[in-house]
Amino acid sequence: MQEMSNKKIAKVLSEFADLMAIKGENDFKIRAYTNAARKIESYSEAIAELAAADQLKEIKGIGSGIAESIQELLQNGVIEEMEAIKAELPPGVIEMTDIQGLGPKTAHRFYYELEIEDLISLEKALTEGRVQKLKGFGKKSEAQLLNALKNHEKYVDKIMLAQALKTAKKIIETIKNKLDSKLFSTIEICGSSRRAKELTGDLDILIATDQPQELSKKLKNLNFTAEVIGAGDTKISIRTDKGMQTDFRLVSQEEFPSALHYFTGSQAHNVRMRQLAKDNGLKLSEYGLFQKDGTKEKIKSEVDIFNRLGLDYIIPELREDQGEIEAAQKGELPKSIELKDIKGDLHLHSRYSDGAFSIKEMAEAARDQMGYQYIAVTDHSQSLTVASGMSIKELKEQLQEIDALNEELENFKVLKGVEVDILKNGELDFEDDLLEQLDFVIASIHSYFNLEEEEMTARIIKAVKNPHVKLIGHPSGRMLGGREPYAVDLDKVIAAAAEYNTALEINASPQRLDLNAEWARKVKKAGGKISINTDAHHYKEYADMELGIATARRGWLEKEDVINTYSVKELMEFLNSRK
Repeated sequence: MQEMSNKKIAKVLSEFADLMAIKGENDFKIRAYTNAARKIESYSEAIAELAAADQLKEIKGIGSGIAESIQELLQNGVIEEMEAIKAELPPGVIEMTDIQGLGPKTAHRFYYELEIEDLISLEKALTEGRVQKLKGFGKKSEAQLLNALKNHEKYVDKIMLAQALKTAKKIIETIKNKLDSKLFSTIEICGSSRRAKELTGDLDILIATDQPQELSKKLKNLNFTAEVIGAGDTKISIRTDKGMQTDFRLVSQEEFPSALHYFTGSQAHNVRMRQLAKDNGLKLSEYGLFQKDGTKEKIKSEVDIFNRLGLDYIIPELREDQGEIEAAQKGELPKSIELKDIKGDLHLHSRYSDGAFSIKEMAEAARDQMGYQYIAVTDHSQSLTVASGMSIKELKEQLQEIDALNEELENFKVLKGVEVDILKNGELDFEDDLLEQLDFVIASIHSYFNLEEEEMTARIIKAVKNPHVKLIGHPSGRMLGGREPYAVDLDKVIAAAAEYNTALEINASPQRLDLNAEWARKVKKAGGKISINTDAHHYKEYADMELGIATARRGWLEKEDVINTYSVKELMEFLNSRK
C-alpha cells in the first residue's frame, strides 16, 4: 500500500468528483465524493493508516464505495473508474474547470451542447457569442467568463510565493547536502521571491564559488533537475521535477553582495540605485561598486552598498521604487515588522467547523510550537454549510469548552470568536446578542461574489460599522490564480474601518495573501489597523504566518500597525474599545 498524504488523497477524490460532474454522473455520488474530499483534507489522523487497518468506514461521510476507491488509490496509485472517465474526455475539457466561474457542470454543458473541448475553442465560442445562447447564460455571464479565461491565461505559468520559497529551500538544502562544500561558499535566493512578491515566473538562486565550471557540471546532475534549458560558466537554467524554471547565477565571493542586490531587483529600484551611484561619482553593477578610475570599492555586504550611497539599509521587500530610496535618504524607513513580533493568531478553525484538530490541540500547538500568548478560535457560522458552519447550539457549547480550557491552560488565553458570514444584504449570520458574548468576531464574505461594486462596498461597510465586528476577513476576496477580487471600493472600506476602529486582515493563507501589500500600506496611511492571521485549519499551517509577515513588510507595516503584536492586555483593551 502506497504512502500518501491526506491532502493528496483529498485532491484525487475532488478531481474524481469533478470528472463525474463533467461526465454527467449521479449528483448524489458527486456530492458524496466532494464532501469526503473536504473531510479527508483536514482530518487529523492519517487516512492511509486507517485504510490499512480497514477503518475508513468509521469516518462519518465515508461509505463503502468511497472507501473502496481510497483503498484502490492507495494500492494501485489510481482509481480505475476515474482513469476511464479521463480517457473518454478531452484533456482540454478538464482544464476548463480551472477557470473561475466555470465549474464541472458548466464544462459538461459546454462540451456536450456546444462541442467546446479546450481553451481555444472556449475563447472562440465566447467571442462569437455562442455561449450566451445557452439556457441560463447571457451577455453578462459570457463577458465574465471571457474575462476569467484571460485571467487564467495570465496566471497559468505563475508560481505562488509559498511554492517558490519551499522549492528554493529544498534546492539549496540539496546543494548543501549533496555537493562538496569546497565548491561554494554562499547561496541565497534572489529575484522577486526574495522581495516576497506573491507570484513569480521562475526562481533565481545566487551562488558564490571559485570553481564555476565544476559547479555548473554538478548542478545539472542533481536530482531536482528534470531538464537543462541552458548552461554556461556563470548561468545555468534548469526545469525542476515540478516543472519550475530555476536560474542559477555563479559569481565570486567578492562579487556576491553586489550581485545579490542586482539580481534581487526590482528593475525600477536598480535603475534608481545606479543613477544614485552615478550622482555620487560611482558606478554600480552586478560586479561591484566602482570609482571613476575603475577602482573597486570594498563591499562586504548589501549594507555597505546602501551606506556608501548615503542610504539606510533597505530590506528586499521594499525594493520596488515606491519611495523607499527617498525614505532611506531621510532616515524615514519603517522599522519593519518581524515574525518574532507576533503574539498570537486571531483566525483559525477547529473541529467545530472544518478544522482538523480540537481547540485544545490548536491552542497547545500555538503555545508550544509558535511561542504565542493567545489564539482566537473563529470557526465558521451556520450559513456556510459547505464548511460545516456551527449552529447556535454548537457555538454555545464551544464557548463553555473555551471557558474550561482557559481555566486549565497556564500563561495562555483562548479568545472566544467566530468567523461570521456577511450575508448578501450586509447583515451578519448570527444575531447581535449572541455576538456580544464573544471576544473576537471576524466578518467575512463567502457567497454572492458577483454583486455590483456599490452594493458589495455597502455590504462590507455595514459589517465594518457593527460594534461587535473586530476584523474583516480576507477583504478583497481574491484567490491567487483562481478568483479575482470581487468588485469593491476598498478605499471606502479602508476609510470606514479606520473611522470605526475595525481591523482589516492580511490573510496569510498561501492562496490568499489578502489584503495584498499595496492595500495594507493604504490601511497604514489611513490610520487603520491590520491583523495578520493564517486562517489555519491544521496547526502545521501556523507556519504560513511567515508569508503574512512578508506581505506586511512589503506594505511598509510596523509592529504598531498590527493588533496581534499586542500583549493579551493590550489586545483586550483594543477589542473592548468599541463595545
